[in-house]
Amino acid sequence: MNGKYTVVGINLANLEEAFGGSEDVLAQMLTLFQAQAPERVRQLSGHLGVWDEMAARTVLHSLVNIAGAVRAYGLSDLAKAVGDAVKSGDRTRANDQAQLLVKESIFVLAQVRQLLEAAQADLKNLWSEDISQPGIEN
Repeated sequence: MNGKYTVVGINLANLEEAFGGSEDVLAQMLTLFQAQAPERVRQLSGHLGVWDEMAARTVLHSLVNIAGAVRAYGLSDLAKAVGDAVKSGDRTRANDQAQLLVKESIFVLAQVRQLLEAAQADLKNLWSEDISQPGIEN
């Protein structure tokens, strides 16, 4: 991998625009993302490891959708980039982009945890939560 990658995370303004007033639905979406995203990332790693292109592309399609639903555009874009590399048969680029995808997914999942904790305390204060630097556990 060349250069540095800066995580993007969740676009909270777009999330509020989409779910403002429906915070209970958002909490359900975030809970679903929290359950599905780590599994999809693990599946992707396995599929890339044995270079199962069709399975990788299926998982990537799912990642694009669930990341977009919670306005994690960086994660969605990385999933698309991995998919493009897989489609073109470029294993090196696919694996490089997948490493960035893992880094982005860790950041997004930390933001999701923080938002879910804030929602549990008070749904309406969710939008004032600072998720720019969530605590990320190793």
